[in-house]
Amino acid sequence: MKSLILTLLYLFKDTLHRWKERPASPLSRVLVSFFLSLCALSFLANYVLSTKLLQDEIRQSGGDLIIAYDVNPDGKPPLETLIQQHLPSLHPCNVLALKQVASATQGKGNYQIVEYGIAAYDQLKELPIDRHPRLLLFGLKQELEQEGPRTVQMNQFSFPIHACHLPEHHVLGKVFPQGLILVPAGTFSSQGLRSGSGTTIYIIQAAEMTSALISGIENTLANLVRLDQRFTSIRSTAPILRRLDILMGNQAECRAAFSIGIAVIVGILLTALASMEFQQNEYVYTLMKSFGVRPVFLVLNFIMENVFLVGGAFIAAVFCFMKTQKIVLGEFFKLQNTSLSLQDIMPDLTLLGISLFICVLVSSIPIIISANRQIGKVLK
Repeated sequence: MKSLILTLLYLFKDTLHRWKERPASPLSRVLVSFFLSLCALSFLANYVLSTKLLQDEIRQSGGDLIIAYDVNPDGKPPLETLIQQHLPSLHPCNVLALKQVASATQGKGNYQIVEYGIAAYDQLKELPIDRHPRLLLFGLKQELEQEGPRTVQMNQFSFPIHACHLPEHHVLGKVFPQGLILVPAGTFSSQGLRSGSGTTIYIIQAAEMTSALISGIENTLANLVRLDQRFTSIRSTAPILRRLDILMGNQAECRAAFSIGIAVIVGILLTALASMEFQQNEYVYTLMKSFGVRPVFLVLNFIMENVFLVGGAFIAAVFCFMKTQKIVLGEFFKLQNTSLSLQDIMPDLTLLGISLFICVLVSSIPIIISANRQIGKVLK
């Protein structure tokens, strides 16, 4: 044990001595690894952020929604109970059923009148409806108009209503971007202002915005409609999400190739420097081998040295990128007021880090060959 400790201490002192005598060797490894890693992170972050912004834009536009319009004929029971009971049990989603009954005007705006039932009321508790008719504004109208009492016109009938603002990114704002009038079920039929059953709108919000989940929900819904022999229009973003998956798959391959290419460049540098330094100290290391020091310690010494230098440079590059990413992404890639978290770029960080570590191991192959040379051939 004592000889092992002394051997490790000597190798540690020898490493520090080599750094002191030839500071260009460790400095070149650190700087090359740092700047290449920083450049790689900047380019990879551009791709990651572009994809994230596109996904957020699709989600804000209703990318996680499947909307079905069911014209309920007389004499047939509505699909509402069937869909609300069976669909969430088969797929992780929420179902909101509303009934589109008419349209009304208020000033220069035209709004759809939509009824909600008891089940829908429980899902709309966060809205200030209080079982009274409400005019819900969204988007630009929310910015331009104030909340308060209004008078809306439906055919020849006028009735008072209170205008409220929809919360930002609310599901109703994605389906009715111009706003809507939300009323309790039976409000107009009780006054003889509406006849017929109207069109039921099923707003199905998936738990995750993935093409597989959206397509699965859409297919299940289509089968339910087909078995009930209904005429239903189903709308979703499944085709767009499938094309986005193809784009992200191609992008992931390019990002992986870029990370591996950066690691290969670092690996070539490490291999050249490690071979040169070992050859310069080969006589001393051979004497150590003749005194009983195992070659594996010599190889591990170079591996740990490169892991320390390259790993430290990689961590410094990540830290520097996280601190300066707004400047880099804003000035060079014109992505203003945006930033990424470590979680967003963790797959790329993991791939780049693993690639660098593998290159460190590969760069030790010449050391392994040299360290196992016969003592007599070196000392002759």
